[in-house]
Amino acid sequence: MASNSPNSSAADSGTDSTDFDEDELLRPQFHLDVLDELVYEASGDAEGAVPLASDPDHRYPYAYPRDIACITRAWLAAIRVGIDVEQSRTHVVDAARFHLAVQDDDGAWQQRYALDGTDKGIYVQEDNVAHGLRVVSHAVFALDETDAWSDVDDDFGDAVVDAIGRAVEYAREELYDPNAHLVESTTSIHEGRIESGYTLWVNSAFVSALRQASRALTALGAESTDAAARIDDFLPVLEGGVERAFTSPQQVPRRYTPEGELDFRPDVTLFSPYYYGLSDLFGDAADEAAQRAAKALEDPRLGGLQRFLGFYRDFEVHQHGGSGPWMQYTAWHAQYRYDRGETKAGDEILQNVVSYADDDGYIPEHLTTRARFESFVENEWDTGLDFEKEFDDAALRDVSFDLVAEELGHMRDSYESIAERVETDDVVGFARPLAWCHAEFLAALVRKDA
Repeated sequence: MASNSPNSSAADSGTDSTDFDEDELLRPQFHLDVLDELVYEASGDAEGAVPLASDPDHRYPYAYPRDIACITRAWLAAIRVGIDVEQSRTHVVDAARFHLAVQDDDGAWQQRYALDGTDKGIYVQEDNVAHGLRVVSHAVFALDETDAWSDVDDDFGDAVVDAIGRAVEYAREELYDPNAHLVESTTSIHEGRIESGYTLWVNSAFVSALRQASRALTALGAESTDAAARIDDFLPVLEGGVERAFTSPQQVPRRYTPEGELDFRPDVTLFSPYYYGLSDLFGDAADEAAQRAAKALEDPRLGGLQRFLGFYRDFEVHQHGGSGPWMQYTAWHAQYRYDRGETKAGDEILQNVVSYADDDGYIPEHLTTRARFESFVENEWDTGLDFEKEFDDAALRDVSFDLVAEELGHMRDSYESIAERVETDDVVGFARPLAWCHAEFLAALVRKDA
């Protein structure tokens, strides 16, 4: 496990060195406060309140079901250990209200939304159906485990049951391939074809979501509903498909391509069996996959985990400004080490993340170096290759070019800012603060203290 060396530390490398008290970042309340700052009230026909990925005038001014499912997971973890219980519960329930309001009539959730509920999704990202199920289930757990049902009216539970039923039916009828016994996806966590086909991340997300939804229905006293029957019919079939497909090879693959070819290249989705708590399905293979990812993806200079290996000539690999570690995935690694009782290793991982915080204690989404960024600009941005990767027709929904242009503008603005910073800084961070990063750091701290 690499850690910040003298040649790559925040102070010595020219990144955002800080006089911030790093001990503050090692307390759960700090990250809860950052998340509070990123929660915004819904507007228009939408309800509730949600954390935006970043501030409205920054890189990601949207509500992403994937991010929010991970954030509500962290809030729920805080609730379970008695930290900031009322505020965290309120946030989880408000996030569920938003998801109930924006769910499509057919039961699907899309990639991202504006605060008024407008669908701003560009990529297909079928796993968001699973993430929506996770969010509404987390709200039920938060209410049930704190005996706070008086915080919601009777219609809330009915809406959750209805939403679960429609989402499960959509997943079974539209996303599940009965021949492969797996959920098929076009894109998901990486927003590109690197995640197309039958992937470990998407199928693990759906198994976890269906299990959580089943538990939520039980907590609601809705075990005899059509929604529960749909889960009871679908879940065993999908569990069997996942166990067969991903544990029978010698190593856990990250995916089967759309053509059914095995893809063993390492990326952070190898943490999926661990992250989603599927050790009963994967057995020792869950540890094998996580440890393979941790070893292969550790950045040898900066520390932390890259999303995947950075061979930019691979059309499926998106550098997003230059390869480097991503903090939310690095926090997954810390969570994994803490859950294994490897406290020293977990502490070293979090200390490395903390070393890259800015003067406000904000953690970046990911890091890159001057050389990597300049290579990205020369080989991918200026040539248009990054545009081709990002907006590949195979990965896009049927959206107007205006939405593509809006996203391209966010990318351009981000890269222009980075270009100014690398004139003086050798290591730079992207997208601060990012709610998902602080949520995963919070989840790691809760595990450390458990």
